Amino acid sequence: MADYEYDAIVIGAGLGGLTTASLLVWQGLRVYVCEKNGRPGGYAVNYSSHGHRFDVATQALGGCGTDGIVQAILSELGVLADISFLPCEPARVYYFPDDDLPFVQYGFLQDQCTSLQKQFPEYTDAIQSCYDVFRNIFAELQAITLSSDNPVFGFTKKFPALARYSKITVQDFFEALAIPQALQLRLGARSGYCMLPLNRLSLIAFACTEMSYADGAWMVKGGVSRLVDLLVSFLERYQAVVATKSRVHRLLFTDDRIAGVMTCSGETITGSTVIMAADGCSLLRQSGVVCEPLLRKMQSQERSGSYLVSYYQIPAACVQGLQANIEVWLAEQILAGKIEIEVYYLLVPSLVDRGSSPDGYHSFCISVPLPDGVAPDHEERLVIRRQLEQLVMEKFPLLQDQLHFLFALGPEHFNVMTGNTNGSAYGFAQTVPQSGMYRLGNNPSVKGLYLAGHWTMPGGGIAGVMTSGRLCAKAVCRFFENTGVVRGLEQGL
Repeated sequence: MADYEYDAIVIGAGLGGLTTASLLVWQGLRVYVCEKNGRPGGYAVNYSSHGHRFDVATQALGGCGTDGIVQAILSELGVLADISFLPCEPARVYYFPDDDLPFVQYGFLQDQCTSLQKQFPEYTDAIQSCYDVFRNIFAELQAITLSSDNPVFGFTKKFPALARYSKITVQDFFEALAIPQALQLRLGARSGYCMLPLNRLSLIAFACTEMSYADGAWMVKGGVSRLVDLLVSFLERYQAVVATKSRVHRLLFTDDRIAGVMTCSGETITGSTVIMAADGCSLLRQSGVVCEPLLRKMQSQERSGSYLVSYYQIPAACVQGLQANIEVWLAEQILAGKIEIEVYYLLVPSLVDRGSSPDGYHSFCISVPLPDGVAPDHEERLVIRRQLEQLVMEKFPLLQDQLHFLFALGPEHFNVMTGNTNGSAYGFAQTVPQSGMYRLGNNPSVKGLYLAGHWTMPGGGIAGVMTSGRLCAKAVCRFFENTGVVRGLEQGL
């Protein structure tokens, strides 16, 4: 093998890229991380305004409990003691049309299962069957991340639940169990995190999302960027390079295999493997014929939508009756400018992390999902914001005339943060053809090129992208083991 400057070059310092890089460094590999922005993190960043700290694009996190993937990875790296997770319980409260009381969704699996069985006693067995299937699917996904073998070989035998349900939507699954609509709505409530209706959402993807919250919903004390800072500090402690304001212009090849990257400033960095932990379409387009098959495949994939999020300050006295994480469904669709609104989300993060707001006030967020490619202009945003504020004040009268607007973010802002086309929130949409075994893998057809982040299996969300980082790191380590190049591997992933 040629002598390269680095064993692995990681493009993108979001949590998918940072997780991959950290696990590779822990294995003794030489790693260089390129981040196009002035600070790492991607979606996992904080903004401050008027004494408030906002996690601009994250809500309650899964995978941060005792048995969660986030804790597992941080434990492997030996840094878990350096961060604190705060419980967000209930995980979310839903206001469905025509319901007298809100639906409370618990973060812990058994609490949620028991609550639903009390509400729908005639479907006790069906509810248990649903959670058993979710658990089996998720266990098999976890087994893939822990296995040292290539998961492709003997897939159906090793992972029967993933194989059985790979072509099934959530609605297909519920209807096969004769579950009524009211219960489907509650069992599938967390589909909002996936931005797809139940008749389009992959059961594999939903089970992964649902079970990542099986051990609770959490927020990071001090803000989600603490998690980013922790991984960056780890990398720097082990002499990895984390280069900000370093945008990669194109991939470099020797014959048909990867040889490194060239940045927009003209710097050439050589590496025997490259991990693309970012939206790679424009980069692949610049990188020649070797990348064309992968580029065509990525361009054919459906992307998730984005969000329009408004951030506010509210007096502390106004939070009575509010929970930290709320989803409100409208009785009928309304038109705000050119945007059809069926659901909106409220977040009061300072109810969980009181230090995120000044005394006497709370942080408050209103967000609405947007279809892929929809980006309202300034005037349309003003109309949407005012209509949403009116809806919120009607629903929660204590907030009447108490919303002090601070700033707003839309798809173009999220595009700048992440590089995701149209500010896509979760990478590729979690439809059946794009989930589970059908989702892009970590090791595509281009030799030496690997993928990490929410473009790959299992998908979006912090637990998902960190899982993908672990899978990607395993694949890269297999490459070095198979080629006989091992640089002081300290322990198995």
